Amino acid sequence: LFRMAWRTCILLFRRCTTSPRQAIVLSGFPPHLVDCSVQVAGDSRDFVLVPDFITPEEEQSLMNDVGLSFRRLRYQYAHWDQAIEGYRETEKSQWQAPSQVVIDRLKQSAISAVDGKRLEALPGVHVLDLAKDGYIRPHVDSIKHCGDVIAGVSLLSPCVMKLQCEDDATKLIHALLLPRSLYIMRGEIRYKYTHAILSAEDSQFRGSVIPKERRVSLVCRTAPTN
Repeated sequence: LFRMAWRTCILLFRRCTTSPRQAIVLSGFPPHLVDCSVQVAGDSRDFVLVPDFITPEEEQSLMNDVGLSFRRLRYQYAHWDQAIEGYRETEKSQWQAPSQVVIDRLKQSAISAVDGKRLEALPGVHVLDLAKDGYIRPHVDSIKHCGDVIAGVSLLSPCVMKLQCEDDATKLIHALLLPRSLYIMRGEIRYKYTHAILSAEDSQFRGSVIPKERRVSLVCRTAPTN
């Protein structure tokens, strides 16, 4: 029954258009994929996790596009702000037709109106390729480069995202990001919690080891606001 509810949610979301009046604001997450030390800050829209947001065929289409962008790029181990280890990244705005359908759906998930706000997605999608030994350190995305919403699709490998309140370290959230899942961060989770992708050595969820391999994420951000 639970799976059916989420599939229905996904199907409805795929049918929605870019009109703010028709957009559906996704909320909530499957409890078996998120481990919280406290109730999620704000409301159920602050952190969203949707498994199977895309199909295996769509994942392969996206990876075909991404592969072209990374042909000549090597993994790096010295990020400009020391936030990432073992990565390749690019901003991508041109996609093959099958992939563009997915990108449009991803952007729609980010710009869906929240509390009456009209949001605008940045034109480029941030494509981040983490090597098997790559990881992301805890950080909060700069307000100079990102607005109220961050939405990302995970490809290839499962991984564990850790979110931690900057003002109270006891407030922890661990989310198991499965391949083809969508996550959304808004509100307090976006601004008051750091987020990180755990390394292969630390990749555990509820006491179980989560084997982390190469993982690619497609991240859409809304434009900075005043």
